[in-house]
Amino acid sequence: MVSEPEEWPAFEVYLEDIKVLMGSFRNTKIIYVPRTENSRADGLARSARKQLSFVVHMDAVLPAWFAESI
Repeated sequence: MVSEPEEWPAFEVYLEDIKVLMGSFRNTKIIYVPRTENSRADGLARSARKQLSFVVHMDAVLPAWFAESI
């Protein structure tokens, strides 16, 4: 499992959050798979980047503006 920042530099800033989230699951394993070894996922990622999208992120705590509208 990837557990040290040096093992996956692109996710170093997220590693602590990932560790906390992993505690919510019984069985977790995160591994690094290079793009060259996972062409299907790479193709999906490329096509997703080309499409226009609208992303909304909700945290565990509701923003004040959203809580007021309920």
